[in-house]
Amino acid sequence: MSETQVKKGLNYKLLLITIIFAVAIVVPVYINMKNSQPDIIVTKEKITRADLVIFQEKVKLMVEKYTVRNDGDMPVVRPPANSDIYVLAQNYHWGKYTLELEKGVSYRLHLATLDMKHAIIVRELKLQNRIKVGEFKTIEFAPIKAGRFDIICGEFCGAGHASMVGSIIVTETTVPTSAGGVASPQ
Repeated sequence: MSETQVKKGLNYKLLLITIIFAVAIVVPVYINMKNSQPDIIVTKEKITRADLVIFQEKVKLMVEKYTVRNDGDMPVVRPPANSDIYVLAQNYHWGKYTLELEKGVSYRLHLATLDMKHAIIVRELKLQNRIKVGEFKTIEFAPIKAGRFDIICGEFCGAGHASMVGSIIVTETTVPTSAGGVASPQ
C-alpha cells in the first residue's frame, strides 16, 4: 500500500509571492497618492459659544465686503488672494453664498459648525476635512484646478444631508497689466 502523503499547513512560497506582489502594487500607489496631494495645512482649536457668535459675524462681514455679483438669488463672494475665508456649516447648507477663488492662490479657510459634526469635501480640489461642534479648523490651501465645483458634506447630518451642497468657482489667476489694459490669464 503506497499512499501519497498530502502536506498540510501554510504554503510559505505562495505567501511570500503574495506579499511581494502586494508591496509592489501598494507602495507605488501610495507614493503617487502622496505626491498628488496638494499642500494643505490644517490646524484646529477649541472654541466656546461666544467664539461661535464672533465667527458668525465674520461670515456675515466677509459676505458683505466681498460680494461681487449674484448668481440667481445667491451672492458670489470673491475674497482677495491670501485672505481669510469663513464657512459656517449648519443643517443643511455651507452658507448661503458661492465662493469664487483664484487657481494657485493661497487662502485660509476657517471652518466651524453650528449644530453637529460635518465634513467638507470638494473632490476636484482634493479638499476634505471633518469639523466638530466646539472646534474651529483652519485649512491653508491653494485651489489646484479651475472650474465650478460642489462642496458636499461627507458626514451624515440628518434628513437633509443629501441637499447640503454648496459651490466653489475657481478661476484662472489673472495678472494685472501696468498700462491699464485688460488683465490676462496666467
